[in-house]
Amino acid sequence: MRILIADDDLMSRRLLEKTLERAGYEVTSVANGRQAVDSLSQQDAPRLALLDWMMPELDGPGVCGEIRKHREQSYVYMILLTSRESKEDIVPDWNPALMITSSSPSTPRS
Repeated sequence: MRILIADDDLMSRRLLEKTLERAGYEVTSVANGRQAVDSLSQQDAPRLALLDWMMPELDGPGVCGEIRKHREQSYVYMILLTSRESKEDIVPDWNPALMITSSSPSTPRS
């Protein structure tokens, strides 16, 4: 399975990349949201994307919205990663482009 990682923080991106590669996944990584859209718009794009919430050029929710506009493409599963803790920060208004959101694993669900 191919996975796209989009994160502007080099250390976070490399950590995720190496962890997933050791688990046997083929990983493509990019440093901003615009590059993520470009990568996910290709014919042979990964079907799973791990997106940082806040990135230069286009944030994670913006990437979701751009990809969802193109219905002719294969479905892409997108997971947003964030260090934000407040529910109000994560989903201030419901956005239908975001089917599931989750904060970092260390934040308990309420």
